[in-house]
Amino acid sequence: MRDVRGWITAAFMVLGVAVLLVWGLRVYQLQPSPQFIRNGTPAPDFFLNDQEGNKFSSDSLQGKVWVADFIFTRCAGTCPILSGQMRLLARQYQGNLDLRLVTFTVDPQYDQVPVMARYAQNLGADPRQWVFLTGEKQDIYSMIRRGFKLTAEEDPQGTPGFEFIHTTRMVLVDRHGKIRGLYNGDEDNDIKNLKRDLRYLLLSWSRE
Repeated sequence: MRDVRGWITAAFMVLGVAVLLVWGLRVYQLQPSPQFIRNGTPAPDFFLNDQEGNKFSSDSLQGKVWVADFIFTRCAGTCPILSGQMRLLARQYQGNLDLRLVTFTVDPQYDQVPVMARYAQNLGADPRQWVFLTGEKQDIYSMIRRGFKLTAEEDPQGTPGFEFIHTTRMVLVDRHGKIRGLYNGDEDNDIKNLKRDLRYLLLSWSRE
């Protein structure tokens, strides 16, 4: 009888520990990373063209959580890495239209709509979730520099594939249009934090 009681007690202890571990993991998942910006600033407004030739504005992202990156299609540097990270997010959240992915070109003179369309197609991008934007260079550079406060410029000394100097940051924006995080797309720990903060924002419409 004592053996039975002992086994029951041990079973309840194991169950209790398991519950605490699950609860602890859940609490951790509901918390943002150290890179999360509590008091976010508004993301800039824009009005550009997507890969299908349609007008696309920042108003189209109202009520959505979105991630932005900045690339050019001829890039031989970090751009393929950034696009790869975005593709992984697209696959992870396939069909979840609460998340939008937004890729801006820093080379709009070359990356016009047909070029962006091919680039998007090669990545298997669903245009309902992932848009590739181009437009007037002045508008794009003003948005990146003044709005996001990030880097984008031509490199006069740049060799083929390295004609532009631009940020490798990926930007997380909440449903209210506020910037909530900046993450280096070529750093594993930053990407881990981006995914954690993205999940944090997607769990609630009214968070923060």
